[in-house]
Amino acid sequence: MNNISFPKTKPWRSEKHRRLVASLPCVVTGRHGPSQCGHVNFNKGMGTKACDSLTFPISPDAHREHDQGGNLTREERWRREWEYVDATRALLIQRNQWSVEAETAYKIAIQPLARVVHADREAA
Repeated sequence: MNNISFPKTKPWRSEKHRRLVASLPCVVTGRHGPSQCGHVNFNKGMGTKACDSLTFPISPDAHREHDQGGNLTREERWRREWEYVDATRALLIQRNQWSVEAETAYKIAIQPLARVVHADREAA
């Protein structure tokens, strides 16, 4: 796999949004609380978290396993992160809890992940 790099933009930060995400059931197990606000691991480094719009609720055990990679390839983990963020966004939109600021940040922050996860669409 090629080493892909994307320009960094200042990520959106919102403690209110992170708390809201953490209040949701875990995207991996479906269980209610306690959840943590997990960030995608794509395109980050040196202790820098991804944008808060690219978050999902995840139980502490599932969060540790996800961050360690488990038996997943990097590409599979990125695909799952896409699905987790998408499900979280959809649920918050349905509940009318997805803010304009979250959507604005999301439209920018999701682009690099979308290019990798959906590379087959761009090639077509």
